Amino acid sequence: MTITIQHIRNATSLITIRGKTILLDPMLSDEGELPPIPFTHHFGRNPTVPLPVPLETFEHIDAILITHLHFDHFDKTAKKILNKKTPVLCSPEDHQRILSWGFENVSSIEDTGHWEGIDFIRVRGQHAKGSLARFLGPVSGFILSTPEEESLYIVGDCVLTDPIKHVFNQYKPLVCIVNSASAQLLFRSTITMTPQDISTILEISPSTKVIAVHMDAIRHCTTSRKALSHYIEQNQLLDSVVIPEDGECIYF
Repeated sequence: MTITIQHIRNATSLITIRGKTILLDPMLSDEGELPPIPFTHHFGRNPTVPLPVPLETFEHIDAILITHLHFDHFDKTAKKILNKKTPVLCSPEDHQRILSWGFENVSSIEDTGHWEGIDFIRVRGQHAKGSLARFLGPVSGFILSTPEEESLYIVGDCVLTDPIKHVFNQYKPLVCIVNSASAQLLFRSTITMTPQDISTILEISPSTKVIAVHMDAIRHCTTSRKALSHYIEQNQLLDSVVIPEDGECIYF
């Protein structure tokens, strides 16, 4: 299986698999066009950096994949400019809202799904631990695989839980995209994975290549690319972790 991942910015990527290009979690607004993240200590507008590619880039996609509906994963610009006839794949909880935004071809994945020769497994996640998870709403990850039996695990905005550890132990994905920015709300509540979680993932599945994203674009993210790069160097993980720049392409 050949996979190309173009990291756009934050959690947004263009994933090409089996000749099909899937737009993941589109936040397409320009610098400063989105409001502050609520319930944080950060009052500046978002994103903090411009979109690294022209909007015309997203005219030639085959599908859209959504892990959840927070505005840094599906924003107003994406709702406005993306072709409403493009297939959208999402969790059942998000189906009706996406339809209400005018998208005409929305398919929800309860547990498993199939699209254009690609199998999807939905992995239910938690955006935080404890009662805060209910407040932040549902979030999912997705495993994409083909008959070649190699897989890509998009973890989503999830904290590392025992069920997610089990997923890594069971599937040993070729590649995973991890939102590892240590995003925080008030009272230091961490709502995404951290550098230490990457170490744990690689202890469970040493053959997996980690693509670390969701950094240097949204103000409540406390781990920068520079800090994560230092961490993976100190922990001898350089062969297992890629930290792409905005707009960078990675090939497998």
